[in-house]
Amino acid sequence: MGSALRDDRPARRAPDPAGVTAAPGPEWCRAWGARLDDALRSWLATDARAGRLALVALGSYARTEVCPRSDIDLLVLHDGWSDQDLEHIVRSLCYPLWDAGRAVGYAVHTPRSAVRAAGDRIDTATALMDRRLLWGESGLLDQLASAYRRWLRRRSGKVLGELADADAQRHRRAGAEPGMLEPELKSGAGGLRDLHSLRWAAGIVLGELGLRPLVGARYLGATDHRALVRANADLLTIRCALHLCAASATATDVLRLDLQDEIAALISAAGSDEVLARANLAMRTIAHVHGRSWPLLLADARSGRRRDRHRPVVLDDGIHLVNGLVETDDRASLADDPTLGMRTVAAAAREGSHLGRATVTRLQRDLARIGHLPWNQRTRSAFLTALRRGPDALPALADADHVGLLEAHLPEWRRVRGRPQRNPYHRYDLDTHLFQTVAWLRRIADGELGDRLVAIHERLDEPDVLLLGALFHDVGKAWDGDHSIVGAQVVGRWVAHMGFDQRRSQRAARLVRLHLLLPDVAQHRDLDDRGEVREVADRVVDTETLDALLLLSLADARATGPSAYSPWKDGLLIELHARARRALTGGEGGGPIVAPETKVATLRDRPGDVPPDALDRLLHDVPSRYLLVADIDQIAEHARLLASLGRGGRTAVAGVREQQTAATVTITLVAWDRRGLLADVVGALAGLGLDVLEARAFTRDDTVVLDWFVVRRRPTATAPSVDPLVAQVEAAGRGMADVERSVSRQERRWDERPRSDAQLITPAVAIDRSVGTARIEVEGRDVPGVLFRLLRVLATAGLDVAAARVATLGPQVRDVFFVTAPDDVDWDDLTAQLYAVVSPEPA
Repeated sequence: MGSALRDDRPARRAPDPAGVTAAPGPEWCRAWGARLDDALRSWLATDARAGRLALVALGSYARTEVCPRSDIDLLVLHDGWSDQDLEHIVRSLCYPLWDAGRAVGYAVHTPRSAVRAAGDRIDTATALMDRRLLWGESGLLDQLASAYRRWLRRRSGKVLGELADADAQRHRRAGAEPGMLEPELKSGAGGLRDLHSLRWAAGIVLGELGLRPLVGARYLGATDHRALVRANADLLTIRCALHLCAASATATDVLRLDLQDEIAALISAAGSDEVLARANLAMRTIAHVHGRSWPLLLADARSGRRRDRHRPVVLDDGIHLVNGLVETDDRASLADDPTLGMRTVAAAAREGSHLGRATVTRLQRDLARIGHLPWNQRTRSAFLTALRRGPDALPALADADHVGLLEAHLPEWRRVRGRPQRNPYHRYDLDTHLFQTVAWLRRIADGELGDRLVAIHERLDEPDVLLLGALFHDVGKAWDGDHSIVGAQVVGRWVAHMGFDQRRSQRAARLVRLHLLLPDVAQHRDLDDRGEVREVADRVVDTETLDALLLLSLADARATGPSAYSPWKDGLLIELHARARRALTGGEGGGPIVAPETKVATLRDRPGDVPPDALDRLLHDVPSRYLLVADIDQIAEHARLLASLGRGGRTAVAGVREQQTAATVTITLVAWDRRGLLADVVGALAGLGLDVLEARAFTRDDTVVLDWFVVRRRPTATAPSVDPLVAQVEAAGRGMADVERSVSRQERRWDERPRSDAQLITPAVAIDRSVGTARIEVEGRDVPGVLFRLLRVLATAGLDVAAARVATLGPQVRDVFFVTAPDDVDWDDLTAQLYAVVSPEPA
């Protein structure tokens, strides 16, 4: 049979999607589906064994929504054929498509066995809902349809529950919120699969597949239906274009940043921002309707549409909880009561619920007539009530967005809504990020990040000002210019328009103006420089603002995405906050929490940890700044290691100690100084798969160096054990390690395709020589050896590095060096050499 099939293949050339001339979108999908239909039918028509059989299209192919790289799902129905004949049919249909690179899924069943298979997996059960006869005996498909309907009626509650669970699992994998920088068009929240789930829910609950039956049964309104049809068309268009562009991609439904410009050209969009905004706004629409409708559908499936009609619960004037959703009175309107919309949102936020269908329809109708809505005390109170609920308010705030309430109250909000944020570490579009920041403030206040932050939140005099600052902190990105400066101006105007007094407007504006101050200083400045801390204190003015900025910074980082925060970065923020607070409350100008003399006294009281003679040897000729910077444990470790320096000819001694901060360790080195030592040690660590987060370097007058490095394992590397780690660091300290080779080996292992968001990174070098110790900041793509190569450039130029700090944000790294330099340094040449390290192109 194999040779006969091979002879058939030249006559069975699969259709090529390149032959479809329609523009990407529903029309393209229909045209491609028609070409597949014709090919499959022609192949079966010439096969003498193809009688008494039905070939059925399933899934997107059945819906004629098959995109260029969609699976072509087929069901072969038969009435008792032999395995040999069935294998022949399947191979004759699938092999031409497989040979052409098409993804084909197939199943072979009798009508009865197909229904039995539906009980095994939810994806099999849903696949059978979308079915279309391509060729053959319609009676076989009729038998399947009849048996499937009976099976589904008996199990409707169970099947819909499994479908809900599958949706939730899919959201956890692909994105639980619409509005992502690289959305998953099919499986993410609000993606095409959520739309399919609504269609399938209609089939399960009502016995009729599709969205229109949901309108007739009053789960959806007519406006919902129109909005879903538009959203489906938008996502199909973009997904179709994505498949045409991503010829070799594995994740074919992720709207990758590096493909968005090409997609824009294919669908005649104004640019990549329009593509991303269209996708995310379409996904918002689907997510809103899916989230609002699903609880009622589940309840009806489990009760056979005999849902308990509980008496409405009064939540506010003219607002009730009905079957778990928030509804307004039938006769209530925004024209009569402009506070109605925001009060309804607040009520839904308190319940952690959605607005009901009828209320959404009425509010949209009213807003279409009225346009803008005023603010008053009741509206402000309701708005703040919603924000205070944090994560519980997200469904209600999404409803407010869908209805248009935010734009009605703040017309300039339309500039913020759905605006893409094109940087390598933001996960969401602009307004989604803002709502997530507010939600994280509530989580912090509830103790998710520890009791210390709860106490800071509780001592705020005006927590509502912090809520406003959090919601609006990035709105300046919707205008040209520095978003902190422009945003402060916009927010001052908005908060005054909302009716808050001048003091609150100014405080909210100040939070927006300074919202990047703490993270910028904590990650890119020397916290042991009292002048830096004093400047922070002077800029924030008071402890209320400082406390609010800390909480806002922590919430902002978590709403940004996983690359923007870590226990290490949190620790830097909290340390800076503590020092600046001491400066504001009469402390010693923001100096270290423990004074140098206290550190030494504490160690002398612990002779079991550090022998007095070892401590005295360390303190001899130690730079005064060392005792300001090093903590007690670090001083003790250096003293112990220094006692071993020179023994047995050892010219470098290293040690490793774990940090309280999760997943980080501190590597301590004592060695004789030489040019390039710091670069060699950092290179050795990079060669072992470790990322350096912070490096500190001090040199005594007798050229003994006292260095330490805070490191963590690179996610793609295996953590080394302690003994090989110490040995490699000591070898590097002696200058006996082949650092270049180990770094190059690590770089070769790290040969993954650059993340698509890496294209957003603009390499940059900035040098500030306004203070005694020059500050050099370098930005570029994060690769294993970048810090080593930058340090080698600095060493070759004759610069001494006193400290280095590394901040990694997704694929981007920002290295900051504090250096002293000889008078004859060619700063322009140094800048060019550093730029060459982080730039993919020659400087």
